[in-house]
Parts: sequence; C-alpha cells; structure tokens
Amino acid sequence: MFSILNSIGPEIPLTLVLLALLGLRHRVTPKVNLFIRAPIAQVFNIIDLTDGKINRWSSTVVTSTLVDAAHRIYRKTYTTTLTTGAQQTGEALFSIDERVEPRLLVLRREGLEGRSTANELLVQRYMLEEEDGGTRLSMTYEWGPRPLLAQMLARADLWGGIFRIKGLAETGTPDERPYMVISAGVALITGLISMGAFGLLLGWRAALMLVIALFVHEFGHLLAYRLMGQPWGRMIFLPFLGAVALPRLPFHSQGQSVFAALMGPGFSTLLALLCLIPAMLGDAPNPYVALFGLIVVGLNIFNLLPAEPLDGGVALRSVLGRIMGSAARFGLMFVGLLIGGIGMLMHQFVLVLFGGIAILANIRQRRIDVGLVPLSRLQIVITIFAYVSMTAAYMTLFKYFLAYASLLQSAS
Repeated sequence: MFSILNSIGPEIPLTLVLLALLGLRHRVTPKVNLFIRAPIAQVFNIIDLTDGKINRWSSTVVTSTLVDAAHRIYRKTYTTTLTTGAQQTGEALFSIDERVEPRLLVLRREGLEGRSTANELLVQRYMLEEEDGGTRLSMTYEWGPRPLLAQMLARADLWGGIFRIKGLAETGTPDERPYMVISAGVALITGLISMGAFGLLLGWRAALMLVIALFVHEFGHLLAYRLMGQPWGRMIFLPFLGAVALPRLPFHSQGQSVFAALMGPGFSTLLALLCLIPAMLGDAPNPYVALFGLIVVGLNIFNLLPAEPLDGGVALRSVLGRIMGSAARFGLMFVGLLIGGIGMLMHQFVLVLFGGIAILANIRQRRIDVGLVPLSRLQIVITIFAYVSMTAAYMTLFKYFLAYASLLQSAS
C-alpha cells in the first residue's frame, strides 16, 4: 500500500497545489486604461448603449435593442459569422446603471435571477477623461466567481477590447491585432515559465522537448477550433501540469467537443512520426531522438486516458452521455475507479490522482454537455474507432521508442 508513495516526486505536491489554485473560484475585477487620440464625445458614442445600435468587432456583430424603457434595460445580441458561413448567436441583458455623458457609463447585468453568476460578466464600467490631444479611457469589468485560469483570460480579453475601441475611434476600424499579440504573449510567457518549472525537475533539454510536444498537442486543439469555423483560440501553459487550449466560442454539438478533444493527440501523431525518420534512417541510436520520441508518445498516451479533464475523458464523457443519459456519471466513476486501481497496482500516483479526479467530478448528479446537439450513432462509431486507433498507434510507437532507447544502453 505504502509503496505507491515511492512514485511521489516533488512535482506531485506542486501539481496538487496548482490544481487547487486553478479550481479556486472568486470574483475578479480587472481594470485597464488607455490613451485614445480622439475626442471624448466620439469615444463615449462608441461605448454608449442605445436602441438599434450596431457594433462590428471582427467577425462578431453586436446589436443593442431596448426591451424595458422604464428600467433602461437593453438586450445585446452577439452574432458571429464563422468561416464556414454559419452564424452563432448569443445574447445578454444589461441595464444602464449610471450614465453621465460623456464621462461615465455603468452597465449592469440583468436576467440572472435564480441562476449562478459563476463566469458571468456582471458589471461594465467606463470612465473617460479629456487629455491633451485625446481621451483617457478606463474600463473595469466585474465578473462572477471564476477559476484562476479564467481570471487571467479576463484581463487579457479586457486589454484586447480596449485596443479594439482605440482602433475604431482613431481609424474607424477596430484594431484586432492586439488580441493576437496578447494571446501570443500569454502563450510565450507561460511557456517560458513552464519550461523553467519542468527544467528544475527534468533538466533543460527534456523540458524544452516537453514544451515543444505540449505546443504541438495544443495547436491540434486550436486547429480543430479553426476547422469548425471559429476564430483562433488561446493557449496557456501551466507549470507542472502541461498546457490548455481554449476556444473563443462555445461548442454547438457534442461532435465538435469530441473532435476538438481528439485533435490534440491526433495532430501530435505527425510529430511522433517525424521522430521516426531519424530513428529509422540513422546509423547509430541518437539519445535525443529516443528521449523526444518517448516524451511525445508518452504525453499523448497520458492525454488519451479516459478520465476527465484529459482528452480521452472528454470523448468518453460525450459518448457515455449520449448512450447512458443521466446514468453516464456512474460509468465515468467506474472508469475513474479502474484507472485508480491500475495506478495502485503499478505504483503510479499520477494514475491514482486522475482516477480520483474522475470519481470526484461525478459523485454529484450533473448534466453532461448541456445544450449541445448529441452525438449521432455514426459519430459514436467514428469516435470509438478514432480513439482505439490512436491509442493502438501510440502504444506501438511507445514500444518502438523503448526498444530504440534500449539500443543506446547496449551500445554504451
């Protein structure tokens, strides 16, 4: 029983602390300010809420409609045109809480009575001051309880939003470049931090290889979002945990959710196959090729474990949710128990950890993939086939690179 503790390295408690921090939710109030070379009245007109007003932000059109004149409540409708030509629509109600033209505008979220405020934008506050040659705009957003990762994104999105307004006020066209720059900057900075964290545990060469493997894996998810017609998503590296790719828009169907999940390990097969080229053509075994191959393959085998929040777990969740309905959580708990049991037998604490997470996530009754179009029978078959095929391919590659690495020991 206690032998499993031997597999616990310093990264495990650090990972547990980070998981706890990522799951800790609290209200977040990011604030940004920026100088805009435009008259204060012009800037105020951009942010003001009026009946019938239409703002175009990249591929999204925001339409404001007055629904309650007495309480100054407006409906904001967000219509995003995907690259596929389809349109995705969402809406939210806001009331004008304070309005002092052209210096102050406070919008408050309405229509959330009886609903959770978690991850909901509750208040938008805009303050404007005249300065020489333009306007100083300050924006503050108040969000309901959000996990740490979402708090980071709230700040990044707010900076992107204020640069959009700056571009529209100064040139007549929203500036979308800062969104891409900020997203790339977040990925770069968190990637460097993660490489430093992994470097302390694994050594710098292995850490660099791991970050590259994580990047390719998460890029597969980003590519999936793009193939669905969405704008490019965002990538964030998490020290001691890995990385995560987040979509800009919610999924419409379980098929999209499963496709996005499996595209991570699916796209990474290209990197694994690239590792085979020098391994098969080289005259002598190369230790770096062996290490990189094992890292790429091992990372994706781990992500294919059928336990949430891993990619395999996301796919299993949707399939069981479609087949078993509300009883799917018992199937997910059973799989989590199985993974945890295997971890105990193999003395691998990481497997026990993720098996436990899968169990805890499903102890309480929950609705799986709420509002998503369910998988069709054909999609279930395709999902199972793709999952089994990828798992078999990675296991075969893993055996190959293990044998390749053993040649190094024989040569030495």
